[in-house]
Amino acid sequence: MGRFFAAIGRFFSFLFLRRSEDIRRAADEQFTGSPEGIRAAFAIERDALARDFRTLQETVAEVLNIVEDRKQQLTSLDAEEERLLSQVEGALAAAEKAQAENNAEEFERSKAAHGRYSARLAEIDGLQEGISAQVTDLEGGLQRHMMTLTDLKEKLERLPQQEAEAVAEFVSAQKITELNNRLMNAQDSLRESPVAAVQERVKRLSAQARITEKLVGTDVKLQDQEYERLGAQSRSGTDFEALLAARKAKREGVTPEPREATPEQAPDRPQL
Repeated sequence: MGRFFAAIGRFFSFLFLRRSEDIRRAADEQFTGSPEGIRAAFAIERDALARDFRTLQETVAEVLNIVEDRKQQLTSLDAEEERLLSQVEGALAAAEKAQAENNAEEFERSKAAHGRYSARLAEIDGLQEGISAQVTDLEGGLQRHMMTLTDLKEKLERLPQQEAEAVAEFVSAQKITELNNRLMNAQDSLRESPVAAVQERVKRLSAQARITEKLVGTDVKLQDQEYERLGAQSRSGTDFEALLAARKAKREGVTPEPREATPEQAPDRPQL
């Protein structure tokens, strides 16, 4: 049973922590998601620092009043000590006089006064020592508090500049990011635009044209036509040479040797 309740406790603790983390993230997003959020964060920080500054300032003022009161006590004790020392001297002088005059009553009165004055002097010495030590401690604390006050004051004075820099940096980064996103979207739009489609189509057609040009040289019909043209040119050249040889032989009275007819040459074609 104990393990069951422990498991339930861990479950609710996990839910609480998770909820707390979600709240913290949401709060951070509020402060870091816009210039207004940044200004709000700095406003909260400024209010907190100002509150700490005022609280510490009040504390320092109270401590300073205590130090001044203690120093005033020391001044009063010093003055009382001076009076008591004079009174001690007076009591001793009176005791000496009474002793010389054999005045026992005056002697005892002087002796009792001397005892009171001496006891008070001893008491004052203890008070002076304690108050002096307290003043020293308080003044040391005052010095530390004053340093803290100075630090808080500097932080308060720097906050406006820090706020302006943070907002400017955020806006600059945000604008640069937006510009880059627009440029990337513009590039995507160009790739998807009709002009891009036309260019892509022309590119494909050009490639196809180059391929068909290469295929033209291997077409069978075109090859037959080309070979027929070359054969006709070759045959025409051969017949012309034969005619020239026959005419030359006729002029010289020599009978030329008959040439074998080519397959393309008709057998009953008249010879000139």
